[in-house]
This record gives sequence, structure tokens and C-alpha cells, in this order.
Amino acid sequence: MKRAISWAVRNTPAMNTLMLGILIVGLLSMLSLRREVFPQFELEIILVTVPYPGATPEEVERGICQKIEEAVHAIDGITKQLSVAREGTGFVVLELDPRTDPQKALNEIRSEVDAIPSFPELAEEPEIQQITFRIPAIKVGVMALETDDPDAEMKLRKTAEQIRDELIHLPAVSQARIMGARDFQIDVEISEETLRKYNLTLQRVADILRRQNVELPGGSIKTPTEEILLRAKNKGLTGEEIARLPLLETPGGDVLKVGDLATVRDGFVDDPVISMINGRPGLVISVERTRAEDLLALTRDVRDYLRKKQLPGYELAYWADQSVDVADRINMLMRNGIQGLMLVFFVLAVFLDLRLAFWVALGIPISVFGAGAVLFFDDQTLNMLSLFAFLMALGIVVDDAIVIGENIYEHRQMGKSFVQAAVDGTYEVIPAVTTSVMTTVIAFMPLLFVSGVMGKFIAVMPVAVIAMLLISLLEAAFILPCHLAHRDSMVFTILGFVLLPLRFVARAMHRLHEAADRALVRFVNGPYRRLLKRALHHTPVAYASAIGMLVITAGFVESGIVPWVLFPKLDS
Repeated sequence: MKRAISWAVRNTPAMNTLMLGILIVGLLSMLSLRREVFPQFELEIILVTVPYPGATPEEVERGICQKIEEAVHAIDGITKQLSVAREGTGFVVLELDPRTDPQKALNEIRSEVDAIPSFPELAEEPEIQQITFRIPAIKVGVMALETDDPDAEMKLRKTAEQIRDELIHLPAVSQARIMGARDFQIDVEISEETLRKYNLTLQRVADILRRQNVELPGGSIKTPTEEILLRAKNKGLTGEEIARLPLLETPGGDVLKVGDLATVRDGFVDDPVISMINGRPGLVISVERTRAEDLLALTRDVRDYLRKKQLPGYELAYWADQSVDVADRINMLMRNGIQGLMLVFFVLAVFLDLRLAFWVALGIPISVFGAGAVLFFDDQTLNMLSLFAFLMALGIVVDDAIVIGENIYEHRQMGKSFVQAAVDGTYEVIPAVTTSVMTTVIAFMPLLFVSGVMGKFIAVMPVAVIAMLLISLLEAAFILPCHLAHRDSMVFTILGFVLLPLRFVARAMHRLHEAADRALVRFVNGPYRRLLKRALHHTPVAYASAIGMLVITAGFVESGIVPWVLFPKLDS
């Protein structure tokens, strides 16, 4: 190990190149990392949904849920089944073993469900999907200012769909859906008198509409020069198109259309849904972020679009902007990093040396940017958990550099040359420093193997912390001694020229360093030495004092003076 440290100390260009490489690659990686609130991942849960309009929960259970359970129970990897039968819809939730390939299981479940031959006749097509943990990035409200128009709801829906389509066409947005809106429905109303007059029933009218409202391929006609595709195109998507469908042929040969006998209008299903925003009719557009999109860029594009968009008769608003929390946490990380740099630099400059303080403090950005590069190449993101990991490790990463830097300073005080002091000072404490860092790394390593939803949720946190710790150890063991082994360096020459007007600060720091050094020596040789001697000569008293403080602390918790709360209540 001493040979490696000596090689690093004597190869300044290599160490400077390594340092600059970590800083540049890490900075570019941090700027390229996608930003989000929480890590987005897919759950090992498959949801099978089958609509059964008009059925009671008992009918749904017998006709839908039980048949799905029987069809999929033999598929490998399913650990739990949960069925929910409610009026008009049946749900089957299938939990998978974490070691199972979700896509393979999804395909097998889809094949088995599609092969069920005995679903009720009125049951609709099953929908089978893997549940994805996704939080809306921002919500947009479209509010109508005029409510007296009888077609206000239809116009509001069309306006909301227009806004949704325009949002999806923004460069950073790919997912947007309308919430709180009733489904479209085309109503065909025929009076009882008309039905009797033409000898019709509602069921017969429905059968005729179902038979007429189709679009079918009709083959092709080939000629020597071209091929013509034939298609029976008679499918209507609006009330006006449905009204033109033929319904009945009279004995005289006249064709009566739907609109001749019935009232046809576009409307909505009869769900008891009222969508209001700020006391006015409105619809909500939920803009969601995919895994490949950046949260801050997405919400910025949406806000810019809303500021520029003008809609006569409508008002646009947004809320639930998730980027606010992420931006606040990023700003907090930057503030804490800058404060940490300043505090480390100041404290080390006061008690040790100005040059040593600079190189030790530089370990903070090297560790942060290096961990950012690891997250980038591991396809991780900047989110609330990874930023929390950075904040948590920020105060740990300089500990090893402080210990090595202080020991190098101590060897200088013995009269050794700068190079010899750097090699000897680093080699003397590197085993203890490595052990200290590795104990923290080992403490975080079990978090890498947590399975299930919680494991996916916190996976980025141990990666960030362990990367910062290992990079800080690398920097403290090789890069830091190299810089402390040289009295003069180009960096300090440039800084000295740039900061020439602030020479009085350096002189003030030097006087403060001398005063702090004298005070520290008096404290160590005085009260601390006397207390240490007494503790060593009265070992039972020292042990008893420690155990007594432990018992008192446990008593505080047991008595409720210090309450035990898993998640404390916080004001918003």
C-alpha cells in the first residue's frame, strides 16, 4: 500500500487528470440525470379487469372472478390472488414472485384469460396490465366561464380534449389524460307510439343499429393497371352519423332512417359525476411523466404553455406541481454543499493550514460529482431519495480526508519534507480510515438486497451513499496526499493572483490559526489530559458512567419523556 501511495504522490499529472476527470464527467452526469419526485418502477402486480354492464356483484363473482381464478391458478410465479366483484365490473389482482419475469407472466395470464370460453355474453373484453407506480407531474384545470349554454358540458369536453392534445405535442410531454369526465354516449330515443306504429320493439331497433353500424372489408377488384380495395363503410361515430343509418323499409319501398323515427343526440353516460374547479364547471387534465422524461423540463413546458394560451370563455389553471419539491431538495443540496465546503475550509484553516483546508474541502465536490456519474451510468435518477442520500452522506465523506490531512500536517511538524510527510502520514492512518469507511459501506449494503416494492423504492439510496463513500476514500488515499506533498502548485499560484486584493483575509486567518492552535494545545495539555488520566486510573467509574447514561437514556424513552413515533406529524 505504501508503494501505491508513494507512486500517487510522485505522479502529480496522473492524479490531477484523475481528479479533473471525476469532476468533469460527474458534472456532466449530474446535469444529464433525469429528475423526478420518487423512483418510478413497475410493481410485480398484474391487474385483470373485465367490465360486465348491469350485473350484480354476485353475478360478477360467479361469471367473471371465479373463472379467471380457475384459469390462472396453475401459472408459475403467482403468489397471491385477490378478487373484487362490484356492480358492473370484476377485478382480479395477481401478485408475482419477485424472481418471476413480469412480462412472461403477463403474456401467460393474457393467454389463459383470452382462452376462457364461458364468459357471460354481455361481458366486455378483459383488460390485463402490469401496475406501474406513477405520480402525476402536474395537473391542469380547464374552467368554463359561461354556464348558461345547454351544450356547455360538450363544449367543455371538446376544449379539454384540445388542450390535452396540445399538451401531448409539447417536446417534454408524452402522457396526459382527462380526469373527472363522463364517457361519451349517443342517445337514440323512440316514442312508444312510433314503435307501435311501425311494429317495432326497442330490442329490434338495437339489433338493427348493431347490424347496420359496421365497417367491413369487402375484398378487392384487380384490373390490368390497378387494384381497388372494397370496403363496406357504414360506421357512425357521432349522433349525426347514427341518424343517417337505415332503420326500416316501408312496403312502398321508402327507407326510413334512424333520424326519421327517433331523436338522436350526442351526450354522456348517466353517471352521477359533477366536476367543479373553484366553484365553476371544469375538467382536470393530469400530465404524467414516463421514466424517460425529466420532471422539471416537463412541468416547465406545461407552465410556459399555460401562460401563453388564451381561450375565450375559458380559464386555465395548474396545481399539484411535483417539481417544486424536487427543485427545493436540489437547492437544499446545493446550499448544504456550499455551507459544508465553507465550514470545512474554515475549521481546517483555523486549526491546521490554509492549503490543507482547501484540498480537504475539495473532497466534497469530488465525491458528489463522482457519485453522480455512478448514478448516471447505473440508469438512476435525481429524486427525493437520491438527494436525501447525498445530504446524508455529505457530512461523512470528508471525515477520512480530515484524518489523513491532519496526520500529514502532524508529520510536517516533525520536520519531514512535504513528500515524505505525505507518504508517511497517509500510510500510518490508511488502515483505520479504510476500516471506518468500509463499516459504513457494509451498514448500507443490506439495503441493496431488499426485495419487493420497498426494495425498488429505496434502491437508489444505498447506491448513492456507497458511491460517495468509496470515491471519497479513493480521493483521500491518493489524490489528497499528492496535492499536500507539494509546497507550491499552479492552482494556488493562480488563486493567489486572483485573490491578491484579499491578502488581508489570509493574514487574518493566519493570526486566527495561531490563536486557535495555542488554545487547543492548552486545552489538550490541561483539562483533557487530566480527565483522561482519571478515566484511565478509575476504569470502573468510567464504565459505570457510560452504562448509567445508557440507562438514563433508555428510561427517557420508556417513560415517554422522549416519545417513540415511527412517522412524526408535520405541518404542511
